[in-house]
Amino acid sequence: MFAVLTRGLTALSGGVGMTALALAASTVLAAPTTAEPGGPSTRVVVIVPGQQLYADEGQNEETFRPLADAIRAAGHRVVYAHAGGKNVADDARLIKDVVDPLAADAESIDIVAHSAGGLGARHYLKFLGGAVLVGEYVAIGTAQYGSPGGCSQPRDAGYDTCMYADAIKRLNAGPDAPGPTRYSVVQSDGEWTDGRLDGTAQCRAYSPVPLANTGFDHAIEMRDPTIVSRVVTSLRGGCAGRVVSDPVDGFDWQSTLFPGIPGPAGDAVRDAVPGVVPGP
Repeated sequence: MFAVLTRGLTALSGGVGMTALALAASTVLAAPTTAEPGGPSTRVVVIVPGQQLYADEGQNEETFRPLADAIRAAGHRVVYAHAGGKNVADDARLIKDVVDPLAADAESIDIVAHSAGGLGARHYLKFLGGAVLVGEYVAIGTAQYGSPGGCSQPRDAGYDTCMYADAIKRLNAGPDAPGPTRYSVVQSDGEWTDGRLDGTAQCRAYSPVPLANTGFDHAIEMRDPTIVSRVVTSLRGGCAGRVVSDPVDGFDWQSTLFPGIPGPAGDAVRDAVPGVVPGP
């Protein structure tokens, strides 16, 4: 089992994996287009895609179309913050530049972030004043405590998603998630990290997604009907899973890995990670 996951980590952090993810995202779980509501809403949801599968922003937005359509159908206006997902602090500043100007006219502002986009968004909330503007933060497949897959990426182009990265350590020093923002994780139950946060009440909604525990489920979450529905539930102030409050520093990065592998097998995989992906 661990050999398979190790090969997957190597592939997903390189070009071959990204190409495969792009194919999966474009071919699996396609959803019909939903018509735009008539007239702009003052309830705004900012989608932060994270590391981009395509160079073109329009293509990236098409990947998120089922999610965006459902959010619009729920009465929100959708705005994109095209963060690169490779440098957390840079992404946070870009997100701030998108979100802050919306505050003058918006009735409410929420963030829905996928993958590495959730790290930049949380940095914005925690360190750049975003928590006073953003009502709901929904993370889909964000490795909040880092992922082994990020450790093989270049120091200036993706390493910030590694569990050993200074950006991750800073994000998780003390309470992870400042209020009054509400926090949700909505994702596949076969993700390679569980997306937990400490120091706040967090909605945790996990559901089966095709290709669980392979890494490819990560690429299609934003198109999965159950995930999409549960994101909308969180945006409405509900929780399609459980609301949990963990004490500050109540868990470490290793315990967040591979939640979809139960029992002793999961423990063995988690215990092996520092040897396979050693710290700097």
